[in-house]
Amino acid sequence: MPSLDRSFRLATQSVLLQIDGVHMSRHAVGGVLMMLSALTAAACWSHRTDLPKYDPSLYAAANPTPVASPTPALSWSEGAEYAIVVRKHEHTLTVYHWTAQEKVYPVVLGIAPSGPKTYRGDLRTPEGVYRIVWKRPHDRWSRFMLLSYPNDSDRQRYAMALTEGKVPVIDGRAPGPGNAVGIHGTDREEQNAHGVDWTWGCISLLNPHVEELYETVPVGTPVLIEE
Repeated sequence: MPSLDRSFRLATQSVLLQIDGVHMSRHAVGGVLMMLSALTAAACWSHRTDLPKYDPSLYAAANPTPVASPTPALSWSEGAEYAIVVRKHEHTLTVYHWTAQEKVYPVVLGIAPSGPKTYRGDLRTPEGVYRIVWKRPHDRWSRFMLLSYPNDSDRQRYAMALTEGKVPVIDGRAPGPGNAVGIHGTDREEQNAHGVDWTWGCISLLNPHVEELYETVPVGTPVLIEE
């Protein structure tokens, strides 16, 4: 593998690891990430031989063509008492109780809100069906409810992106699909109040809202996140 200029490699790694601590607009962050993805993938991709392979049949099975419906189809909730739908384009989180709409909360999302999450550090919020796997009080964000990301569809999306050279590979290492995506409160109340997306991919509510949600929905609650 051709060696990358050492200063470029160090700068790239520093940006990917520390960008959350830098005060940048979401447009600036998106531009930086797109530039780094293109440069590192072009320099490194052709020399990787040990990465997961994309299986088109598995991806198609995990991503059936959606059927349009004028009302929310909750068949994916498998008869659960509570279900959650996050609509990214609306920046809302809706709670359903026995399929009846009960509550709607405003939310903010990852800094790069459009499109499904593909790899760690892309700053996108996932899209798909998940479950709340555990929930706990949180010192920084009041409450945290972990989602079952990545699911099988997410893993296939990641493998496809690797195959197509769309995941940045630095020093022969790819970042992986990511994890620790959840629903939580905020320590940036002003940004939440103004609808400014600031997370690394999680779904953030105002603290009074996340505390109410935390007390309402149990572990195991299905969560649909859609564009």
